[in-house]
Amino acid sequence: MHIAAVQMEVADGLPAANRQALADQLDNHPGADLYLAPELWTCGYVQSQWARLAAEDTPASLAWMADEARRRGVWLGGSLIAADPDGALANRFVLFDRQGRLACQYDKSHLFRPLQEDVFLRAGRTLPPIVEAEGLRLAPAICYDLRFPEMFRRLALQGVDVFLVASEWPFPRHHALRVLAEARAIENQTVVVLSNRLGPDGQGNNFCGGSGLFGPLGPLAEAGESRTTVTAEIDPAQLHALRAGFPVMSHRVPGIDHD
Repeated sequence: MHIAAVQMEVADGLPAANRQALADQLDNHPGADLYLAPELWTCGYVQSQWARLAAEDTPASLAWMADEARRRGVWLGGSLIAADPDGALANRFVLFDRQGRLACQYDKSHLFRPLQEDVFLRAGRTLPPIVEAEGLRLAPAICYDLRFPEMFRRLALQGVDVFLVASEWPFPRHHALRVLAEARAIENQTVVVLSNRLGPDGQGNNFCGGSGLFGPLGPLAEAGESRTTVTAEIDPAQLHALRAGFPVMSHRVPGIDHD
């Protein structure tokens, strides 16, 4: 499967402009099987507008993603603000398949308190789902989740091949982002696909880019600090052969590495 991480600026609170920006990226970088957009790619961190956007725009953005996936014949994922029937808001990852069907959704578990996600959002309380996709087992994650390796290890032990991580990660922590993405890939013998926002927002944050695909042996493709889309071919047979030849998971020690 040819997987692409989309790195783009996000116009704060302007979903229509961001849908066009993502469409432009897909047009300019054809040929992938799966495209991953950044965290909150439709609106960014405009907390005071989230409730309105969830009600007025998110249904349209979800329909747009489904239509783009179906029209282009690709998988398409990313996170956006969503509202539950009781009015609670979530930072929700969604993934649509080639037919435009919702393949999975996941609400961000680890809320980022410096940006008041814990004030505005309800945290997800379930482990991210695993999706079978053309020979690969995929699982979503969102930004701050990268700092919590236990979640990734639990999923890896269930046979995940590829983690799809949508992110809005700022400077000055750009070095940490790359190290954490590489670590989650290497330690779990998986691929981490990281799509991170680029550029400044209206609150003084500056998002660092650094999107890429990271494998069990290191980086597969990296984006740097400019608007682009980076891709790599992920072969499930190669992943499985690597694990069979170096079965790290079976070397864990009871009582030390697990109960």
